[in-house]
Amino acid sequence: MKLPKSSTMLFFNILIFLNIIIAGYIIIYENLKLNNEKNQEILFFQIKEKSSSLLTKILQKYHNKKDFIKNKHKEALKLYRDGEDIDDIKTFLDSNNKENFEIYILNEDFEIVDSSNFSDIGFSLNLLKKQFLKYLENSDIGVTIPEFSHEHLKFISYSISKLDDNRYFKMSYNYKGLSEDLKEIQDLIKSEKTIKTSIAYIKSGDYIGNFAFKSIPSYKQTIKELEGRLKKSDEISTLLGDKTFITFHKEEEGIQYHVYNSIQTSAIYNDANILYCIVFDDNSFFRNVLYLKAVSFLAFIIGASAISLTYNLRNTELLLNYKDKFIAHSIHEINTPLSIITINTQLREKLYGSDKYSLKINGALRTLENSYEDMTFLHTKDKIEYELVDNNLLKALESRVKYFDTIAQSQNRSIEIIADNTLFLKMGKIELNRLIDNNISNAIKYSLMGSTIKVYLKGNVLEFHSVGQKIENPKNIFIKYKREDKTTGGHGLGLAIVSDICKKYNFTIEVESREVNIFRYILGEDTLKDEE
Repeated sequence: MKLPKSSTMLFFNILIFLNIIIAGYIIIYENLKLNNEKNQEILFFQIKEKSSSLLTKILQKYHNKKDFIKNKHKEALKLYRDGEDIDDIKTFLDSNNKENFEIYILNEDFEIVDSSNFSDIGFSLNLLKKQFLKYLENSDIGVTIPEFSHEHLKFISYSISKLDDNRYFKMSYNYKGLSEDLKEIQDLIKSEKTIKTSIAYIKSGDYIGNFAFKSIPSYKQTIKELEGRLKKSDEISTLLGDKTFITFHKEEEGIQYHVYNSIQTSAIYNDANILYCIVFDDNSFFRNVLYLKAVSFLAFIIGASAISLTYNLRNTELLLNYKDKFIAHSIHEINTPLSIITINTQLREKLYGSDKYSLKINGALRTLENSYEDMTFLHTKDKIEYELVDNNLLKALESRVKYFDTIAQSQNRSIEIIADNTLFLKMGKIELNRLIDNNISNAIKYSLMGSTIKVYLKGNVLEFHSVGQKIENPKNIFIKYKREDKTTGGHGLGLAIVSDICKKYNFTIEVESREVNIFRYILGEDTLKDEE
């Protein structure tokens, strides 16, 4: 069975490679996308689970302490109405109960006019007035759900009651034992570098309190932050609508984000929910996708270029294959007519003698014979192992010069041998003849009319000198089917054969082209044998 050409196999392999790149890109992209989303979802639901547990604990404490807070509020309110100072009331409550209370007096606009914490005086809670008063609709003393205080870094509940027609009495109570649970959530969020923003609020009816998903230093909240809390909570509530969870992607200033909004309930209590928003920075994911695209595109370009090169290589391979087939076919076609012409020319010379026409014919015949021998050598060199024999180099040169003398005379050239020694070369006789013949033939073909071709044998160096056009690319002329001068006939085979023989026997080739074109061959030491 005939196997496909190597270039064809390479072409299909590269085509398969390109398909693998495309399929690989799709698979890797989908995996990157899926892993990114799954990692975000896993983290989101971990936060959800922990926040649900914390909310349950907070509301449990709220239920356990609600009546206690009301009773302490009543006690503090009575002391205040009896004329006791706020600071003394706070000291009394804290020392008796080992708790931490703060006391505030609000005017009708919910501005703090007096407080056990001096820095709070003058702060306006007007934005929260409606929310606080909701707790007084069904009770003389309202106790709000716990929220996180950025100032005290603890969860607190506020109790409020009417002091008189123009004032309100308000207290705050700090819950204990929730910091570790909150810290778990904060550490989980802090450990994930892709979380850009985490916002959380505790919600009960219209009341919106702070919740802390981020660990921050203690500070006093400003009115602007209070406004932001109410605005952001309303925004999250609007986005959620009647859903408990939504997610969407957005872009701001060229940065990609993945937003998770949710409302978290307690498994036991329904007094309050946690409303929160987690924003993931998707830029690392898109950078990975961009890198994947760049690598895949580069690989695709390389693959496409390789297909183009392989296609050209395949065309060149086919062309060379056609030339090789043509040469093989020509060998068979030339042999018989060449023999007939040679025999008849010899018979004609015997009958009528030699003249200038027979010289031309003989020169052309020998040129044709040389080409025929080149083609035969090319066709058989990989199939035949030539016997190594000791060749007298000088005698071989004289024999081949004598053979080419007819060709040279017919083209108005002459050949001269200049030798200062005799060497024996251990190599195939046919290979030696091809090396000599192709150099002489090449010199005749490209030398000027009326010039003399000189063959030098000096030490282990064999040189062929001829006067002709300068050789521009000496390396190219030894490549198969390459010719320096395309106006001169030939297939570019002769010097390619010479190059192959020199490589086989480790001969060094040097070409000089100035006033004279010199082809120099430095013969390998392992093939030389001195005259005996």
